[in-house]
Amino acid sequence: MVDSDGLHSAIAAQIEAFTTAGGTGVRSVLVKTLDGPRLTVAHRADLVLPAASLTKMILGVALFDSAERGELDPDERVRIGALPGTMYPSVLQALDPDSTVTVRELCGFALVTSDNPAAEHVRAVLGQERIDATIKAVGLHSTTFPAGFSERELGPLGRANTTTAEDMLRLVEYIDRTPHLEPVRRYLVNYLRNDRIPSRLDDDVPVRHKTGSLRGIVNDAGIVLHPAHRVAMVFLTEGQADNVRTAQEIGEVSERIVRIIAEGSAL
Repeated sequence: MVDSDGLHSAIAAQIEAFTTAGGTGVRSVLVKTLDGPRLTVAHRADLVLPAASLTKMILGVALFDSAERGELDPDERVRIGALPGTMYPSVLQALDPDSTVTVRELCGFALVTSDNPAAEHVRAVLGQERIDATIKAVGLHSTTFPAGFSERELGPLGRANTTTAEDMLRLVEYIDRTPHLEPVRRYLVNYLRNDRIPSRLDDDVPVRHKTGSLRGIVNDAGIVLHPAHRVAMVFLTEGQADNVRTAQEIGEVSERIVRIIAEGSAL
């Protein structure tokens, strides 16, 4: 096995190359191995940046934590036609307006497809007090979540939702270890937008993650469920000149880091 200092240096070199490649804007990165050689490698992981749709993971945690305490019923049914509309594509458009789904299923839509109307309804069911209590309970000390996912909040107002790579690591680890959050784990491992962390990994390597995007913002946070070791990764950015290129670079550096850890662990 390669010594931990060697692995740390190799991963740090990859992160440095990624954080300096963009030219403009800022990039925050945090990588932590959850199995095998225990390593944490970070670049500006305490930097507060817009969270974008990463906050939808907080909704999932708040919903099932609240249900576990008996504070709400996640199986309450909602009529599709009663949900807010959106100018963006929505999975809910495939359903009859008179059909009903549960709040639990809307949470699933929000985390599997990043559907905004579904997320906005879950947010309304929870209320700001429960959301803020979840942020405090999980220890997300630098995270704010005052805005939702309505049309008017997807522009400048959406940037009011902020976080750090350190907080997002705490969140994905909390989801990973908490038994009653199994539905959230299932939703995240089936997330359909795989253009970042998973994009260059082998198809048989599951990734439990959630992306977040606004103009100039390309985020991703989750856990690579490699059969030999699990690796938590968080990427937060702001001021990116080309969102598509930044997403590609996240995929490239993620693949290199996972390969370095796998090869180092095997030696």
